[in-house]
Amino acid sequence: MAMTRKEFLKLTGKGAAAASLGFFYFLDEPAGFAADVLESSPVKKIHAYIDEHLGEHVAKIQEFLRQPSVSSWNMGVRECAEMLVGYFKQLGCKEANVVPTEGHPGVWAWYDAGAKKTISRYFMYDTQPFNEEEWSSPPLAANVVPLEPFPKVIIARGAINSKGPLRAFLNALEAIIAVEGRLPVNIMFTCEGEEEQGSPHFHQVLHPYIDRLKTCQAHLNPGPAQNRDGQVGMALGNKGIVYVELEASGKRWGRGPQRMPIHSSRKAIMDSPVWRLIEALHSMYDPRTNRILIGGYYDAIVPPSEEEEMLVATLIAKFKDRVFASERENARVWQQNWSDEEAIRRLVFDTTLNIDGIWGGYTGPGVATILPHKAACKIDSRLVPNQAIKEQEALIRGHLDRHGFSDIEMRSLGGGDEWSRTSVKASAVQAVLSVYKKYGIEPAIWPRSAGSSPEAQYTRPPLNLPAVSGGLGHGGRAHAIDEYFVIEGNEKVAGLAECEKSMVDILYAYAHWPE
Repeated sequence: MAMTRKEFLKLTGKGAAAASLGFFYFLDEPAGFAADVLESSPVKKIHAYIDEHLGEHVAKIQEFLRQPSVSSWNMGVRECAEMLVGYFKQLGCKEANVVPTEGHPGVWAWYDAGAKKTISRYFMYDTQPFNEEEWSSPPLAANVVPLEPFPKVIIARGAINSKGPLRAFLNALEAIIAVEGRLPVNIMFTCEGEEEQGSPHFHQVLHPYIDRLKTCQAHLNPGPAQNRDGQVGMALGNKGIVYVELEASGKRWGRGPQRMPIHSSRKAIMDSPVWRLIEALHSMYDPRTNRILIGGYYDAIVPPSEEEEMLVATLIAKFKDRVFASERENARVWQQNWSDEEAIRRLVFDTTLNIDGIWGGYTGPGVATILPHKAACKIDSRLVPNQAIKEQEALIRGHLDRHGFSDIEMRSLGGGDEWSRTSVKASAVQAVLSVYKKYGIEPAIWPRSAGSSPEAQYTRPPLNLPAVSGGLGHGGRAHAIDEYFVIEGNEKVAGLAECEKSMVDILYAYAHWPE
């Protein structure tokens, strides 16, 4: 599975430029590591314990999923936080408490195993809303049902994003403690109930514990990482995100209807705030060239590092035919008719400007001929190094003002999800790779995911921790109807028992991996 420099150069055709990097896709693991640690008697006993108690573990996942925690509805979030505190206390955490914020509460917990290494672990326990009538199984029932091609899955809101995997991780920890008496690492848990809202107050959860979190050596998030075909994707970071709402109104503009919609016949003599908003959006982006027209928007971006270039080259050479399998079900061609190779590079390295939703006036059934008095839209922008949320927001506001759209109101809706990255050479990353190697899996390693997360609050100052996720298992339809988490897998995808065992392996691998 290990790739030598010669093999890499032959595969990618990078030649002398890549040879000068002295970089290997997989670094050499410590001699005899797999046999001494991952195949050791304690780990095997823990695996056997998981098999013996699988029914109990499924029930605990169901219990957690049946507690609603829909942050946008303010539905059950605090109760879920208190349930999580109870789980941490049952685990044996020396500290476990709800952390108040200006929004939904967070949770802090500390498990002290007296180990040499301490890791940070992030939990998000809020979920998306749902329309129960659209689901084949009630979203809060957490029923175990067959779902082709899997014999058994749990269908529930939060099944894969992310309450199911989080409870599975606690199951794995409980199995370790039941067999060995304590964990191989110390763990600091920081949890939030507002991730689905952009983590606007997560910094208030972290702030009281920053000095203690500085004693961690890594931010490690074991969890299911397989797709429906059993392939593993591994992202070593993420993009940041700006999320704003723009509103054009006759009242602020001083033109068009001022207080309420009027008869559409008056468009002959009055201006339209809807067209005003469309004109402003058109000034910000050219769809023909896929170019953001906001002045200075690209200025902060730095070129990809040599390591990032090598990772993308490997990704293209070894996985390009499989990278976009799911997107191909919903997209026929890429922008600008890009090849898959170019699309991969763009997905990793490009900033974006996207309209998430736009509305104004009458949108119901039938006909209503009106001239609306206001219109609004939500836009997001995914950020890459070294773009920053506040600076990019300021550029958007400045663009509107310079182009005569100072009347358009702009409201920031996002949180603190800045971009993040970790080197593939980090010990925590290599430890996770050693587990994949044990299972005969070669992951598709992305320098960063195209999405966003609060990970930067761990990987950037003041903590500066390497961060990595990974493990076996699968779930899908996050944010969608019939969200699921696989309990009994097939010949390609691991079930819950194998998922929890891989979490155990990752903790032991990192605990024993030399820094």
